[in-house]
Amino acid sequence: ENDDESILIIKVAGERESKRQPLSEEEAEGLRAYIGEIKDAGVRVSLVNQEADEFYCEVDVYYDAILEADTVAQDCQSRIKDYIENLPFNGEYTNMALVDALQGVDGVKIAELKSSSARAMGEERPQQIDARTRPVAGYFKEGVITLNMIAYEEREV
Repeated sequence: ENDDESILIIKVAGERESKRQPLSEEEAEGLRAYIGEIKDAGVRVSLVNQEADEFYCEVDVYYDAILEADTVAQDCQSRIKDYIENLPFNGEYTNMALVDALQGVDGVKIAELKSSSARAMGEERPQQIDARTRPVAGYFKEGVITLNMIAYEEREV
């Protein structure tokens, strides 16, 4: 339910080839008709059926210098994509969980998230994510992921 208006917001998506996607226009029309039949009188409904929000981030990755930077970077890229694309539908993204996921990558010593943002369909610019967010569409797809690979060096104190 929308806190500002008397509207019930229903986010939907289909799945084709193991990827979330908007419902076809025919499927969406059928769903709208069904909701119109079952909803209570006076309840306004907004159906959100759109392309995934694009996710962007920049991360400084301090990696074990024994390993190849490209290999660690590819694993980090895969881990980020896996995290954002496998959130539960309309699930909450958190910066902390993304960093936790990256710290599980072999060779990553430190993952420092410099920025994260998301852009919903129709928005001109990505919106900065402060700690957590829910995608407007209910799901994310990978946007620009910037990994700054930095060889980790032990420092004596």
